[in-house]
Amino acid sequence: MKILIIGSAKSKESQLLRKAGQERDHSVKIISISDLIFEIDQGLSIYTKEGTNIRNFQALLFRAISRHIIEAKIIAQYMLDKKRVVVDEILAKGNYEYHKFFMHHRLSAKKVLQPNTFYIARFDNLKTVAEKLKPPFIVKHIKEMRGRSNFRFDSEKELFDFFKQRKNQRLGRYIIQEWHPSEYYYRTLVVGNKVLGAIKRLSLHCQNRPQIPLSQRSKKAALWPALKEISLAATRAMDIELAGIDIMPDKRGRLQILEINRSPQFKRFIQTTGINAAEEVIKYLEEK
Repeated sequence: MKILIIGSAKSKESQLLRKAGQERDHSVKIISISDLIFEIDQGLSIYTKEGTNIRNFQALLFRAISRHIIEAKIIAQYMLDKKRVVVDEILAKGNYEYHKFFMHHRLSAKKVLQPNTFYIARFDNLKTVAEKLKPPFIVKHIKEMRGRSNFRFDSEKELFDFFKQRKNQRLGRYIIQEWHPSEYYYRTLVVGNKVLGAIKRLSLHCQNRPQIPLSQRSKKAALWPALKEISLAATRAMDIELAGIDIMPDKRGRLQILEINRSPQFKRFIQTTGINAAEEVIKYLEEK
C-alpha cells in the first residue's frame, strides 16, 4: 500500500509512522501541506512539486494541519471522492474546526463531562466569568497545542491584567476554565474504536513541576473501564479516528475531558507503555 502522511518530515511521530509502515511492506511518503500544488482545470488536481498526483496513494493520514484546516478539508474530500482511505475522515465531511471551544461545545452536546468553560470576545464580560468561577483560573489559547499558551492565574487581578494587556489581540482568542486541584491527569491514545492504553502525567499547573525531571513526569497507568469509556465517548463526540485525550479527575473524583488532540504526539506514550502506537495506526489504515 502507498501511504501519504500530511505533516512535517522532522516530526518524531511522522518518522515512527514511516518506519512502522515500511516494516509492514508499505511505501510511505511524508509531505507538508504547504508543499502541495492545487490546480483547477476542468476539475481539481492536487499534486507534489515532482508532479505526482496524490490520488496515486491508497491511504492518507493527516498529522500537522492546524494552520491549514481549509486546505486539509479540500484534500480530504478530494481523496475520499477518489475512494481512498482518509484518516481523519471527518475532515472530508466538513464538520470539523480546530477551535477549543468548538470541541467543548461538541462534548457538551453529547453530555461528556468537562470543566466549566467560558468563551468571551468583550472585556466587559470578563467580570461575569470571574464571578461564576473561583480562582485559580485556567486560560488556554483556542488554537495552540501541547500546553503552549496555557496559563494559571491565582487571583481576579492576575486574570484581568492578562486580558488588559494587548486587549484587542487577546479577547476572543482564549477560553477560561475552572481549575481542578489534581496534580496529575491521564493521557489516553485512541485509534479507531480502540483505546490503546493510558499514561499518568504531571499537570502543567502543578507548582513543583519544573523541578521534576522530564523522564519522571509520565508513568504508565491502568486502563480501567471508566477511563476507557470517557475516552471513547470523547472521540465519538468529535468523530475523530486518531486522538490523544487529556482527562483529569475533578474534586469529586469524576473524570472530565480537558482536551482532545487530533494529531497527538506519542513518543512518550511508546516509551512509557511499551505499546507501539505507530504500528497500531498503520494497522488501522490497513483495516480501513
